Amino acid sequence: MTTPTSFEGDHSAAKFFVGCEEDEIDDLESNMKAEDRDVSDDENDSDSPPERQILVGICAMAKKSKSKPMTQILERLCKFEFISVVIFNEDVVLNEPVENWPVCDCLISFHSKGFPLDKAVAYAKLRNPVLINDLNMQYYIQDRREVYRILQEEGIDLPRYAVLNRDPDRPDECSLVEGDDHVEVNGEIFQKPFVEKPVSAEDHNVYIYYPVSAGGGSQRLFRKIGSRSSVYSPESTVRKTGSYIYEEFMPTDGTDVKVLCALQYTLSVRTMLMLRLANHQPSMEKWNGTVREKRFVTL
Repeated sequence: MTTPTSFEGDHSAAKFFVGCEEDEIDDLESNMKAEDRDVSDDENDSDSPPERQILVGICAMAKKSKSKPMTQILERLCKFEFISVVIFNEDVVLNEPVENWPVCDCLISFHSKGFPLDKAVAYAKLRNPVLINDLNMQYYIQDRREVYRILQEEGIDLPRYAVLNRDPDRPDECSLVEGDDHVEVNGEIFQKPFVEKPVSAEDHNVYIYYPVSAGGGSQRLFRKIGSRSSVYSPESTVRKTGSYIYEEFMPTDGTDVKVLCALQYTLSVRTMLMLRLANHQPSMEKWNGTVREKRFVTL
C-alpha cells in the first residue's frame, strides 16, 4: 500500500504521492491538503459539490523523477489548491502493463536511458491525459540527424555539416575520404578542426580533431565522470565504424551556450540561456573545487 510522502516544514508544505494505484486515487484526493481546509467553510458549502482535484502524473526514471530539482518543482506545483501529484513507481513503469499504471489527468513524461518510451505512448493513448511534453517527438530527439532536420525547418542557424550513414541500404551516403588535415564526407570537405558526432543522441562520445599546425590529435568528449567530461588523445584519424555527423568547429573562446528551456506563450517564445565553459576545455578550468560547474545566466 502506498503512503503519502510529505516534506518537513510548516503545515502548508506541499505533499505528493509516489506510485499510487488506480484504486487509491479517490483516497488521495480526499486526504491531500486536508489540514488546509476551513471547517466553517465546509459547513457553509455543504450543499455544494466538492472541488475535484487535478491529478498530475510524473512518469520518468526514478533518477529523474526523484531528483532534487524535480522535487523542488513538485513542491511548488502541489501548493496549488486543486492540484495533486503522483510519481509513477519505476518498477511499475518498467515491469507492469500500462493498464496497471496510475490514472492521471495530466502527464509529465520524458525519456532518459532505460525509459520505455513505447509504453508511455501506449499509456497516453489508453488514458488520454493532457500531455505537457510531446511523447512522439521524443523519438526524434534521440537521433541527431532528426534534431538537425527540425532545427533547419525552424530556420535556426547550424554549422555547416554532412551526415555519414554507414548503412548498406544507403550507399550514396557513406563516402568518406580522409586526409592529414581534412575529411571529405559525401563530397563535402571539412578542414580541421572539425567535430565528429555519433548520430545517436544517447552517445556522448563526441570527438574534435585538430590540425597538424595545432599539434594534431583529438579531444574526446564523454558524459561527465566526476569533474571530467573530456580527454585529449594523440589519435588523429576519424572512426571507421558507425554513422556520424561531421561539422565545422565553431570557435567560442572556450564557452558554450546551453539552452535550458524554451516556453511558448501566446505571442512570444521565452528562452533561458546559460553560459558555461566548453566540455573540451581542461576540467580544472571548469570546476571550482566543488561538485558544481561554474555557469552564468545570460538571458
